[in-house]
Amino acid sequence: MKEKRQKSKILARSSLMSQTKGELTTQQIIILIIAITSFVVILFLLFRLNLGETTDKELCHNSVIMKGKSGLTEKIIPLNCHTNYICITEDGTCEQMTNPDIKKVQTPDEIYRILADEMADCWWMFGEGKVNYVQKDLTGKLYCSICSQVAFDVSVKENIFDAGEIDKKEFYNYLKNEKISGKDKTYLEYLYKTQDLSEIWKEDFGKINLDKQYYVMMGITSKISTLGWIGVGTAIGAGATFFLTLSPITIPGGIIATIVMGAVVGGTGGIFVAPILEGESGNEYLSPTIIEVNSEQFNELKCSSIKTLA
Repeated sequence: MKEKRQKSKILARSSLMSQTKGELTTQQIIILIIAITSFVVILFLLFRLNLGETTDKELCHNSVIMKGKSGLTEKIIPLNCHTNYICITEDGTCEQMTNPDIKKVQTPDEIYRILADEMADCWWMFGEGKVNYVQKDLTGKLYCSICSQVAFDVSVKENIFDAGEIDKKEFYNYLKNEKISGKDKTYLEYLYKTQDLSEIWKEDFGKINLDKQYYVMMGITSKISTLGWIGVGTAIGAGATFFLTLSPITIPGGIIATIVMGAVVGGTGGIFVAPILEGESGNEYLSPTIIEVNSEQFNELKCSSIKTLA
C-alpha cells in the first residue's frame, strides 16, 4: 500500500513538473514574440526618422574636427564625408536619380527649406569656418566639398514652379527672413554673417533650372607654406592667382568677404557663385552655395580636389 502511495506521489510530481515546464515554454514564446515585435517597431521608427542621414553628417563633422586638431595629412586621417543624394518631388516619384533620399513638397517654401537646411548642414559638417582641415600648399588652392546633389522631379515643374526654374533672388530672400530650427539667427546670418543681401551681391543671383541637377557645396583655401611665398609673388605679378586677384569687401563683424565673379578671373563674368569668407581658422572659405552639376561655373572654380566621397 505504501509503495502504491509513493508511486502515486511520484507520478503526481512528475505530472506537475511537466505542466510547469509547459507553462514556462509558453511564457518564453510570448516574451520572444513581444521582443521581436518591439524590435520591428523600433526599426520601423528609426527608418521613418531617417537617423542614418544624421549619423552620416555627424560622422563627417567628427572627422573634420579630428583632422583639424591633429594637423596631420589627410592620408593619415582621411575625412569620412559622403555626398547626400536628394530628389525633391511633389507627387512622391522621382525619375531623375536611382535610390535617392526622397523629399516630398507642396509649396515653394518647403523647397526653399530643404535647400537651406542642406546648405546649413554643409557649413556645420565642415566646421563653420573654425577648422582648418587641409594641409599647407606651395600656392593657395581651393579644396571643395560636395555635401549634396539635388534633383527635381518633373512634378515640381508641373505643379509648383510652372516656369521651370527657381529665382535664386527669391531663395536668398528666404534665407534672409527665415530662422534655422533651433537657432536664434537666420540662414543668411549663419551662412554669410550678414542680413544685408546687397553685401553679398548687387546684381543677378541667377536661376535654378528644374531640368538640371545641382550641388550643394562649399570650399576651403589652403594656407601657403613659407616655401611658397616666392611663387605667390610671381602669381600676383601675372594676375593669375585665384585668391589674390579678387576684390575684398568688409561686412559686419569684421569678416572679410570676397565676391566671386564667375568664380575665377576671366570666368563667366558677373554670375553670382558665393562670397568667400575669412574664417576663425585663418583660412578663407567658399560659403555654402548651390551650383549646377559639372557646369562651366563649377569647372571654373578649379577645385584642387573634392573632399567628399560619392
